[in-house]
Amino acid sequence: MSTTKVEPAAEPKQIRRKAIDKRGTREIPLSQFGRVRTLTSYGMTPAQVAELYGVAVGEIDRIIRRPR
Repeated sequence: MSTTKVEPAAEPKQIRRKAIDKRGTREIPLSQFGRVRTLTSYGMTPAQVAELYGVAVGEIDRIIRRPR
């Protein structure tokens, strides 16, 4: 058998996530309200959707409860 030098696997680089503004200053466009409702009806929590859009959870709750 040949002797080959085996190197250990490279360590994965840490990816820094961008901090989300918790104040909820951003707004979700009206055109995305349907998508927000769909995401929550398919199993995402309002907190997860809020993190995705970078808004406060209250903004997501307002969109979900708003009549279509």
